[in-house]
Amino acid sequence: MRIETTINLINHYSNENNYSKVRSLIQKEWKYLNEYKNYQLLNSNAKQIFKIMQEEAVTGRSNELTQAEKNILNLVNQSIREMRLPYAKRIFLEHNRLFEKPAAIQWLTSDARFICESWTKAKQ
Repeated sequence: MRIETTINLINHYSNENNYSKVRSLIQKEWKYLNEYKNYQLLNSNAKQIFKIMQEEAVTGRSNELTQAEKNILNLVNQSIREMRLPYAKRIFLEHNRLFEKPAAIQWLTSDARFICESWTKAKQ
């Protein structure tokens, strides 16, 4: 796919607020979008996402959690939101090392964070 076509797709998806598609396309065409002339063709939303991804690459935050770990955290969030606390606690206990990471705590909702902190204190 030509870079101009990719840039048009990125701009289209960012206008539709489909940021997951934007992010995946930017990752796929990263080395071409780093060029100034291609970067200038992005719309403002896509440029902001690109800047965030650059900051993540510099600070190393992009690889703090794997996709599987993010899925586990989302499952805990969903379980707590739906008040399936025994299931959420079982996941928490099976993956207790994951919940020690600061990046993992940031992925939790405020309710999930509170409940996981109470489970951690009860475990001690």
